[in-house]
Amino acid sequence: MNIVHYLHCPLCGSHRLSHYLTSTDHLVSHNNFEILRCNDCNFLFTQDVPSPQAIGAYYESLHYSPHHAMSGLIGSIYVMARRVMLRRKAQMVHLYATHTGTLLDIGAGCGHFLSQMQKRGWMVAGCEQSETARQMAQSLFGLSLAGDVWSAQYDTGAFDVITLWHAMEHIHDLHGLWSRLRQWLAADGTLVVAVPNCSSADARHYGCNWAAWDVPRHLWHFSPDAFSALAAQHGFRVVAIHRLPLDVYYISLMSEQYRNEKFGLLSAIWHSLLFNIRSTFHIQETSSLIYILRRW
Repeated sequence: MNIVHYLHCPLCGSHRLSHYLTSTDHLVSHNNFEILRCNDCNFLFTQDVPSPQAIGAYYESLHYSPHHAMSGLIGSIYVMARRVMLRRKAQMVHLYATHTGTLLDIGAGCGHFLSQMQKRGWMVAGCEQSETARQMAQSLFGLSLAGDVWSAQYDTGAFDVITLWHAMEHIHDLHGLWSRLRQWLAADGTLVVAVPNCSSADARHYGCNWAAWDVPRHLWHFSPDAFSALAAQHGFRVVAIHRLPLDVYYISLMSEQYRNEKFGLLSAIWHSLLFNIRSTFHIQETSSLIYILRRW
């Protein structure tokens, strides 16, 4: 079959599912996809997503930022934000890692983050499903990336740090992924995961037009409670949560475009400022969150 249809909650196993909203794939197919909510644990997930074999076609867009250079205003904003966030991500790793050592980045894209960490003295490795992105990583930075997490072969406890920057929401076998993370991470290692926050202020404001639903590429939609529950199932505890404050500007700008607002740019800037002020005092309102985890 070319679609995956869920009869029970992928997080807790409950059969008590209900409709949450319907969102549109604005980048490729322009089809609508339903997001379901578990009535027992409140986990949100996309229903009837393309199978792992079929979903590749939904990444073939010149507007899909991780794999393609973008032009225009949004492209410029994305590049500037990436530069700032690369420094922030590196600082985050150094803040929580027990020492400089080995680092694995899952969903490594074109290798920008791995290159940054390599310059800082880390021994790096990466997994990236997209062949185009792997080729760019080799061309830009001389990095040889593995394919997806299922084809990669690493020793048990091989990595002091494992990072996933907006990658977890894309991987079909969620529990299988967490098993790999536990296997590959050293006993005293640090896991760093960044995902969109579906309970954020901007998610509520934009509703079905919130760009970070990104259906059907985003399979899972995490609130802080759901993410912590998933981590606990696999023997991890959340030791800290941090904001990704620039994400909201890009997400709001895309969301305004999806709504076809006449003054979309001004509206995106204004609302992003408000969202960021609010999340400064209430971190769980942040558009995207970084979770720092360790094994129990």
